[in-house]
Amino acid sequence: MDDTAYTVGALAKASGLTVRTLHHWDAIGLLSPASRGQNGYRRYGEGEVTRLYRILALRRLGLSLDEIAAALEREGPELEAAVRAHLARVEEQLAAQGALRDRLVRVLDALGGDAGPSADQLIDTIEVMTMQERYYTPEQLDQLADRREALGEEGMRKAQQDWTDLIAEMDAERVRGTDPADPRVQALADRWRAQIALFTGGDPGITASLKRHYDEQGAEQASRGAMPAGLREYVGKAMAASSA
Repeated sequence: MDDTAYTVGALAKASGLTVRTLHHWDAIGLLSPASRGQNGYRRYGEGEVTRLYRILALRRLGLSLDEIAAALEREGPELEAAVRAHLARVEEQLAAQGALRDRLVRVLDALGGDAGPSADQLIDTIEVMTMQERYYTPEQLDQLADRREALGEEGMRKAQQDWTDLIAEMDAERVRGTDPADPRVQALADRWRAQIALFTGGDPGITASLKRHYDEQGAEQASRGAMPAGLREYVGKAMAASSA
């Protein structure tokens, strides 16, 4: 194949992108042409087509352009490594979808009785499960399930009540305007850490997934309305004060 076989129009048509998008990617250095003719027309070769494939593969995973550029830098120029990484990500997605299907089947089986939950409750359950699948790997979900089983129904009820009480106490201090470094707030911050550790089991991967969930969804949505607006920022200040 000629090293400069594709015009920007041909590449746009083959990839389903717009010419404007390819021009933008060129401008930010994400995908530059192999050469430019005297008339200014961009020409793309095999190397650029390979890079385009990798960009699109990463883009379908929801990465931003900055994240894609960083990922390409880490992976290096080898196409085989990029295809293997793409395959691994697809297999992870398939595993997560399979796990979600199994959970949904179990939910539907539980709905067979006359006293089953309402449609609104079912939708809420599905939304929660979908969010879990989005932010936690199948292995992490298995760990969390094992932890719930170990706690048992009574232990889970107590943990949920402890969270409810702790959120209410911490938010009361926030509303009062208590300094996050105040000993009362610091005692609450210690309990907050303990509750997170109970959920994550101290696993750094689960902790990172939990943080990403709250970062992307916002505390109110991620907590299903349990955490008031502004509370997470206040807790963060309390944590920072104790670290300092």
